[in-house]
Amino acid sequence: MPRRLLPLLSLLLTACAPALGGPVQPLADLTATLSVPNPEHLRVVVMGDQGTGTEVQRRVAAAMQTVCAVQGCDLGVGLGDNFYPAGPKEAGSLLFKTRFADVYGPLNIPFLMVPGNHDESGTFNGDGTDARGADAEVAYSRLNPQWVMPGRTYRAPVGTLAEFFAVDTSPLAAYLPVRRASERPGGVWDAAQQAWLTESLAASPARWKLVLGHHPLFSNGKHGDAGRYDGLPFAFQRGDAVRKLYGLACGRADLLLSGHDHALEVFAPQPECPGTWTAVSGAAGKTEGGSKGTRPAAAEFYGQPGFLWLDVTPQILTISTYTVAPDGVPTLAGAQEIRKAAR
Repeated sequence: MPRRLLPLLSLLLTACAPALGGPVQPLADLTATLSVPNPEHLRVVVMGDQGTGTEVQRRVAAAMQTVCAVQGCDLGVGLGDNFYPAGPKEAGSLLFKTRFADVYGPLNIPFLMVPGNHDESGTFNGDGTDARGADAEVAYSRLNPQWVMPGRTYRAPVGTLAEFFAVDTSPLAAYLPVRRASERPGGVWDAAQQAWLTESLAASPARWKLVLGHHPLFSNGKHGDAGRYDGLPFAFQRGDAVRKLYGLACGRADLLLSGHDHALEVFAPQPECPGTWTAVSGAAGKTEGGSKGTRPAAAEFYGQPGFLWLDVTPQILTISTYTVAPDGVPTLAGAQEIRKAAR
């Protein structure tokens, strides 16, 4: 669908949509159980927007294996858009095999997965309006233990060293009103996810707290910052609710990881989100052109496929950015350290 038609179609659908509201029902506190070799040292490979089924996806996956063989990997993270152009609606779809199990099975590590807007496609590919795609991904986690996704919103502690908090941002920045009216921005599901994130972060004893979501809070790439996505006119499209959700993590989480923009970006804490680093890893399956924003970045790479690799110890969390050459060779393009005082 041409992007210029989105505002008009959205206006028409919004006018016909059921009203929001009703009592807030708490989300289930779903927890993924993880086992790692060393609870005081965690190594994590982070990919996003990988599910293209192309040579680029396979090349980046092979480069991830190379880095993991040398540096070590205990855990993986998949930041959404696990399938292009649209996610399957059934857990038995062959796409789970060809876009995930066959490609990342050889790494032999579990992946914490979140859904993206292409996974939740409805009226058109990538509109983010149909959470049945995310439901299928949750169901698949019961078939393949390497795909860790007990719910659309869940947490995953690794001892007391680190805890991951996964959220579903797709209904909060959909291009059209979402299929389930209660899940639209400002609705009961939005409020429940906000409450869950706030309470879970506050209750966590983890040394390091990391939030996982598909849409970025900050990005100099094509889509831009939350609240200004794609220059679209309506609050539900431009990600006002995403900005509000992530704002609850600012100063409480150490790192916010996302995809959506097909780039590699790392941002030190920004004035709008003090105390929290943010990073975009959305280049594991496709890439796009140069920087469009002007936000100061600690690292940013466009037009190059790649991924992030995290090294987590009690005192230091290192974010390493790897780009992948056409011959499949990974290159360490930069590294940033986040430090904590000794316990």
